Amino acid sequence: MTRMQRRISIVAAVILVILAVFWFSGPFAAIHGLRKAIAAKDASALETYIDFPALRGGLSPQIEDRIARGISARLGSGANGGLVGKAAKAISENAVNAMASPAGIGVLLQGDALYKQASGDTVGNGVVKQPRPADPFTGAHGRFESPTRYVATLATDSGDVGFVFEPRGLRWKITNIRLPQPKRD
Repeated sequence: MTRMQRRISIVAAVILVILAVFWFSGPFAAIHGLRKAIAAKDASALETYIDFPALRGGLSPQIEDRIARGISARLGSGANGGLVGKAAKAISENAVNAMASPAGIGVLLQGDALYKQASGDTVGNGVVKQPRPADPFTGAHGRFESPTRYVATLATDSGDVGFVFEPRGLRWKITNIRLPQPKRD
């Protein structure tokens, strides 16, 4: 191998390492950006880190299934499966469309701020203390399921919630939220 070939190989290896670091740090940069957007209560900035159409597509079947199970449990074995499914689909579509949008997230963040203000969960020393910023990733642990899928998992009282990040262009975004499995009676 000539001296020039060796230099080209070294430069190529360095470039590959830099690209790999950039690629695999993407989910962590997205989580950091989400934390900043949530702390600033900037719902429009969330679009940079959340793929809302994909999120709605992933949440809809999960919510629909939960609603159908709830309706079936209340109506018992005499429930018409087709009607239950249609009702669950209609209810879940509206709920998911309202929640999984920048405006819906903004409403959730505003409600969280009001609750924290009222409960005294505040920061600062001024006359008007600010509510402590929400951080949905506190205590989360994550792992790469593949080179193009990272899941940050958060343990909750209801079970584990998984925030699925996938690349969209050069940015990583939340594309799905895996809700905890419903408890079986």
